[in-house]
Amino acid sequence: MSRTDASRRLQPVPAAGPVEPAGADLVRSVLRRHAKGVAVVTVGGEPPTGFCVTSLASLSLDPPLMSFTVGLRSASWNAVRGATWVMVQLLAAGQEEVARTFAGPRQGRFAAGTSWHRDPLGLPALDGVLARFVLTPVSFRPVGDHALMIGLVVRAGRVAEEAGPLVHHDGDFVGLADAPGSD
Repeated sequence: MSRTDASRRLQPVPAAGPVEPAGADLVRSVLRRHAKGVAVVTVGGEPPTGFCVTSLASLSLDPPLMSFTVGLRSASWNAVRGATWVMVQLLAAGQEEVARTFAGPRQGRFAAGTSWHRDPLGLPALDGVLARFVLTPVSFRPVGDHALMIGLVVRAGRVAEEAGPLVHHDGDFVGLADAPGSD
């Protein structure tokens, strides 16, 4: 089934007649105006897997649930789908190069220039991040050309107390050094 076919099945309620989805280029250009937090998701294994996301969302506090999307055609999909644990790491201002590395070609992500270690669960933990969450996947939902992964938060912790967040806005990574709590 093509993306267009899947989009046509998603009708607003109540449907006022046939609805055509907006073009991907238009949606992409408008969404560039939306500032999004930047996170890196990592999965253990040999070699480890990691990728950059801006789709991270908190869904519930009781129970603690978070979600993110992963491309169904990406090399990371199989690792996430088969994982018992995944680590979500919030990037700090100044970690633009880390974001570019994990948004870029897969083979260079855990190369010598990336500062990381394995946590007790064997998950790749990036150094210098704002915070880390360990999730256990509880649901995968197909959403167009991506899967929405919903995970139960089993661990959470702050790492860099004094840094502001890294955000993605207008096609670039921007640090918010003056964010509340970064004094």
